[in-house]
Amino acid sequence: MTGKLDQISGEVKEKAGEVLDDSKLKAEGVVQQGVGKTKEVAADAKEKAENFAGEAKEKVENFAGEAKEKAAHLAGEAKEKVAHLAEEAKEKAEGLINDIKSKF
Repeated sequence: MTGKLDQISGEVKEKAGEVLDDSKLKAEGVVQQGVGKTKEVAADAKEKAENFAGEAKEKVENFAGEAKEKAAHLAGEAKEKVAHLAEEAKEKAEGLINDIKSKF
């Protein structure tokens, strides 16, 4: 049974218990209403948790994508800088070699 249906059935039992002066039936109705309300609250909490989890997953995926893009960009910049420094070092080494050769 759904939560709402349990609540309605419980109300009917409670009223029937009052009319028939049956305390057991009345108590069953009150308990069934509580069960129905609990089912409703649990279903609502489950739905909210699933929505929250879905939103969190989407945010994490977006963040991961952005981080990957930034890392790739930084790696590209680092590669360019290393290539530039290597070229400078090569030019200086060649200059030193030429200086040494010219002295002999």
